[in-house]
Amino acid sequence: MKVAVYGRSIRAKNFKKFFSVFSTCMANHNIEFEVVSTFNDFISKEYDLECVECSHKLSPSDYTCLISLGGDGTMLDTLELVKDSGLPVMGINLGRLGFLANIKMEEIEIAVEALKQNNVDIESRTVLTVQSSDKDLIKFPYALNDFVVQKRDTSAMITVKAHLNGDFLNNYWADGLIVSTPTGSSGYNLSCGGPLIFPGSQAFVITPIAAHNLTVRPAVVPDSTSLEINISSRSKHVLITLDSRSVKLPSNSSLVIKRADFQYKMIRLKGNTYMDTIRNKLLWGADARDK
Repeated sequence: MKVAVYGRSIRAKNFKKFFSVFSTCMANHNIEFEVVSTFNDFISKEYDLECVECSHKLSPSDYTCLISLGGDGTMLDTLELVKDSGLPVMGINLGRLGFLANIKMEEIEIAVEALKQNNVDIESRTVLTVQSSDKDLIKFPYALNDFVVQKRDTSAMITVKAHLNGDFLNNYWADGLIVSTPTGSSGYNLSCGGPLIFPGSQAFVITPIAAHNLTVRPAVVPDSTSLEINISSRSKHVLITLDSRSVKLPSNSSLVIKRADFQYKMIRLKGNTYMDTIRNKLLWGADARDK
């Protein structure tokens, strides 16, 4: 068995000690691992760690999975690495929140053994894609969490005219607009008053950011929907974000957001459910009256 390993170029507390435990676990279970070149360069320079660099394209034909070492942002980065290959990703949480990277550092031995025994669950997560008339503007037009368009350069609102499958939906006068997958519903969408959408719900949620009209509320739509937006602003540019990647676009841009034709594969330990994650991360049920 061979796996690939990825992380961000960010110093993490006790990383060198953790990586020693990680390497020992992999060796004890006869699992080879290779490190993505950018991360390998970083840990070699910052931590003086010598690892084998990935020698193949990240695909199921060459690796069993990709292991992400970091937080949720690191997991989001892996979409651009695995693309539509179908290579599943296991997230080891070295960060804070851990909705996606839901395996704790102290669970590393359990996780590696489960991987070796193929005793894990693989979830398929919806990916959205953005189409623009100028294809060169957005180099990787996919997102696992969300698409966001928001104002830039001035404090004035932007206007987003939205159509669903060609039918007029609304003119959003707001600071911006979020289109979130179920995976991303626990992120920016939730912070702006949008609902949690369980994975597998086959839906997107459209959530305005600080809407000027108080009757405008988040809307849940089927993920088979094609959402066309036309943007206008007093500024010359707006900012769009796909997960953590941002691109500046002309303020008169027209975009189409829809479901991608592939899914992201995420590894979970058996018995670790989305409801467990919600309770642990959002402290649902943590009420002193229950004690």
